[in-house]
Amino acid sequence: MILKTPFDADTSRKAYVVPITPSPEDYYNLIKPEDELAIVDLQDITILVRKENLRNDLKNDSYATFKVNASGEINLPLIGKVMVAGLNRVQAAELIELKYKEKELKKPLIDVRINNLYVVLLGEVAKQGKYIINREDYELIDLLGEAGGLTPIANKHLVKIIRGDRINPEVIIVDLANYAFLKDQKLRLKSRDIIYVEPRSAALKAHNAQAYTTFFQIGFVLLNTILLIINLSK
Repeated sequence: MILKTPFDADTSRKAYVVPITPSPEDYYNLIKPEDELAIVDLQDITILVRKENLRNDLKNDSYATFKVNASGEINLPLIGKVMVAGLNRVQAAELIELKYKEKELKKPLIDVRINNLYVVLLGEVAKQGKYIINREDYELIDLLGEAGGLTPIANKHLVKIIRGDRINPEVIIVDLANYAFLKDQKLRLKSRDIIYVEPRSAALKAHNAQAYTTFFQIGFVLLNTILLIINLSK
């Protein structure tokens, strides 16, 4: 069994069974060093994107991308370095607008997106893997739907969301059989969450028993083969 929870050890900072009431500031993902930001001035897209780089579909191509450096800064045209790490995308947009206003630009209207938000889904689901978060209200139920749902041996009473510091994480235990989880905003997924769907214990025991049976059958065949070779060599 992988990704043991606080029920198995005392290594986690927090563990609780939802529902939990979130604080309002939990709504947005925070910008971190090495993030890739897509930024546009909606009033004048040429501030951040050169005219020759624009295409016909401005909606998709008007955003310019900027990498957050190890110090948490991005380097923008006309205003230079701006510290954005620790801010959410709305706060970053407000700060960048203020910086451009200081340069006497006419009514900048900045929009910021974080391009590299993702979660990792493991365990008893139809499709494990890394999933991109493309909106702020991406919830656990959205992820499970995108992954094709649970497998027949999944334990719907024990889904783990592992969040935050990998050394001392927050672990949330979700019971999918309790429909209250659909209303709990704590289950709005955060970037780099790990979601693990446990197998049912009975199914896991049956699987292990089958594995042991197969192992002994192979061993028995090998033993008979060796004895046959010995007898033929006499």
